[in-house]
Amino acid sequence: MIHRLKLTYPMVLLCCLFCGTAAGTILANFLGGQLRDLVGSFSRFPAGYGSLTAKQQRSLLGYTAGQRLSEFGIAALVGMTPLAAGGFAVIAFMAGAGCGLLVAALTFDRGLLGLPIFLFSVFPQWIFYLPVWIFMAVRAGEGLDRLKLRAWFLLTALAAAGIFSEAYLNPLLPRF
Repeated sequence: MIHRLKLTYPMVLLCCLFCGTAAGTILANFLGGQLRDLVGSFSRFPAGYGSLTAKQQRSLLGYTAGQRLSEFGIAALVGMTPLAAGGFAVIAFMAGAGCGLLVAALTFDRGLLGLPIFLFSVFPQWIFYLPVWIFMAVRAGEGLDRLKLRAWFLLTALAAAGIFSEAYLNPLLPRF
C-alpha cells in the first residue's frame, strides 16, 4: 500500500520557515567578512543594558510596543485579505531568513556561543509571541476576519505580555 503525503497549509508554512532559514544561512555565508564588519559587536550586551533607569525602561517599553503592535496589526490586516495564506507563507520565509542570518552572524562573531546567545536574546518574549504567530499563521488559511472577538482579546493579551517581557524581563537577563 502506498501512502501519499498530503501537503497541508501548516506544512507549507513550516517548509517556508525552513527554506527561509536555509536561505538566510546561505546569504550569511556569502557575505562572510562583510557580515562580520556589519555585525561588529552586536552579540555583546551593552554594559548598562541590565541597569536601565525607570525613564529608559518606559522609553524601551514604548518603542517595543510600537514595533510589535505594528507588526501584529500588519499581520492581522494581511490575514483578513484574500492573499492571507500566501502572505503568511512569505512572512514565514522572511522570519526564517532573518533568524538564519542572525544566528549565522552571531556564530561568525562568537563561534559556538552564537546559537545560545540568539536563544538567550529571544527567550522570554517569544514564549508569548510564538503562540500568537502560530495561531495567526495557521488560521490565515481560513481568514482571520472570521475570528471571534475573544480570540482577538487573547492574541492581544499574549502580545502585550510579550511586549512587557521584552521591555522589562529581557534587560534583566544579562545580569545573571
